[in-house]
Amino acid sequence: MTSLEPIIAIIIGAGLTAGTTLLSRYLASQKLLKYGPVLSRIYDVLDPLLERNIRQWSGSDVEFAIELAIQAVCDGNLTGKELRTMVREVSERWLPQVAAEKVRKYETAAEQPKALAAADVLANVVSGNITKVEALSKARELLK
Repeated sequence: MTSLEPIIAIIIGAGLTAGTTLLSRYLASQKLLKYGPVLSRIYDVLDPLLERNIRQWSGSDVEFAIELAIQAVCDGNLTGKELRTMVREVSERWLPQVAAEKVRKYETAAEQPKALAAADVLANVVSGNITKVEALSKARELLK
């Protein structure tokens, strides 16, 4: 029986690892389902915001910009925990290549998209030109 114990331990360990992986994937998909309807709108604002300014900003500025984009798109009733969760999810999924292509499409459009104008307003907050409250109200007005 002593020769089977290591094999049983390996099998149990593999099963626990597989179960944990499946559980984490399930929980991640549940988060996306919860925030899915607003994620597209967040990226519409966030892509031009970061694409144009990421080289000039530090890591905390980028995180602040992501937070601003989320607050501009969402209803304003997010708790601190929900906001931190969304910032983490959005920052992990942001792709510079997709952002660059989206910004090129925005810039060649006949009419400037509202998301591009909202991104410009939010960039002024990160740069310190206007207050957060003022920028969020302008951005929300643009995105209506």
